[in-house]
Amino acid sequence: MIRIELDSDRERAKKFHQKVTSGAPFPKERELVVEGAWARGFTPTGTVHYRGISNGQPPGLKFDVEVAIDHEEHQH
Repeated sequence: MIRIELDSDRERAKKFHQKVTSGAPFPKERELVVEGAWARGFTPTGTVHYRGISNGQPPGLKFDVEVAIDHEEHQH
């Protein structure tokens, strides 16, 4: 599992948080998180979990995504 944080602003983060915590899907953000995992060299394998708003200025949207553990393959 790795943490991916998407840039946001205070108003958008608040609206997104309210939407997602009420059960709404977030396909656009899910796609961005998966792309972020690939960009960091990880293979996403599972569900993307919304974890809340960061305390940064501006705040970000925090997500955890399951990734493959394939480090052994690269040590040959």
